[in-house]
Amino acid sequence: MKLDELRTVQSKERRKDSLQQLRDSFYEDVAAYLQDLTASRDRRAAQVDNPFSDTEVRRLSDELETAEEVAEAVYERRVGKVVKLASIAAADMPYDDDGLTREEEQLFGTLVEAIEG
Repeated sequence: MKLDELRTVQSKERRKDSLQQLRDSFYEDVAAYLQDLTASRDRRAAQVDNPFSDTEVRRLSDELETAEEVAEAVYERRVGKVVKLASIAAADMPYDDDGLTREEEQLFGTLVEAIEG
């Protein structure tokens, strides 16, 4: 996972009304990427005398902050689409659930049950 891949996913989600196909491990991969960035930044900060003025620490911090913002935007957009899809499914209307990740499938099922209840 890289920031460019996250930005590509974000761009595609913005352009499409339906869920784009993501690998099942997408959210796990994002979490691992953010953890790796945090660990890299923390290691670098421990190696230098003044981490606040170190350009590499700042670069890693900026990348981490941007990646978190992009990941959150992707998540929010996709959850909105899952909620809409669950509303359609609960109304017994035809729907296309292609593109759901494992986590989104669980959310979808929970939402459909809650809406029907």
